[in-house]
Amino acid sequence: MKIALATLLLLAGCASPSRQEVETDRRDDLRTEVNDELNMGREMAAKLLGHMGAYADDAKAIEYVNLIGQSLVSKVGRAELNYRFGLLNSQEINAFATPGGYIFLTRGLLQNVADESELAAVLGHEIAHVNEKHMYNEIAPKRDVTAAESVARVMSRGKSDLGKSLSQLVNKGLKMLLEEGMGLEKERAADSAGILYVEASGYNPFALVRFLKRISTVDGRKIPKTAPSFPDRIAALEKVLKDNGLADRSLADAQVLNERFTSYLPQSAPTKKGT
Repeated sequence: MKIALATLLLLAGCASPSRQEVETDRRDDLRTEVNDELNMGREMAAKLLGHMGAYADDAKAIEYVNLIGQSLVSKVGRAELNYRFGLLNSQEINAFATPGGYIFLTRGLLQNVADESELAAVLGHEIAHVNEKHMYNEIAPKRDVTAAESVARVMSRGKSDLGKSLSQLVNKGLKMLLEEGMGLEKERAADSAGILYVEASGYNPFALVRFLKRISTVDGRKIPKTAPSFPDRIAALEKVLKDNGLADRSLADAQVLNERFTSYLPQSAPTKKGT
């Protein structure tokens, strides 16, 4: 009888988890991952600001970038994230996205967008990097979680467990942003998703191609060394536009958008009508 009771207790301890338990574990894992993303992204954003400096002299430009950025993420952003948009005080034509939804444009880039659709396209590209977890999946620790660690995660209710490795991961991410780049495959993926984002939000999907073609001809000293080949990106984008049957079009409210663009960014008047 004692042996039978012990066997029953053992079997009970090894019983398969219920659907509710499985769903609870998944939610805890998701909270943990999101917190890991936020912790990484927050630290990287702080270091990026320390490295380049914030551009805080133009409140209207900051407001405008946030207006367009928040409009995009309201439609295509990840529901579990609060996206944040800022400007960096650099004449380099560049943009950055860190895990967790921290997105920055440089002063130099902002001065080279010709209209609101181009601004939305650049932001859409960076939002796509966040949505697809391009950096997080590259730098986050890849390891099997032991039973003891699983219990610890559940007990922590989704809190990050990166611990002392956070600093190393942040440095790895910054090196990718400032020295190595995201790689052509990830840039193409962000380009493709970004133009679909702006199309879904009512902007001209051809805006990113137009922007890339124009900046490919500017002074090379303003182009970051991490930028992938412009011809490769443009050719891939044009194929995505064709494959998805997207048209180069102007919106019915193009005049309103152009007036809004020039009211916020008077130094970057549109080069032509239409967005």
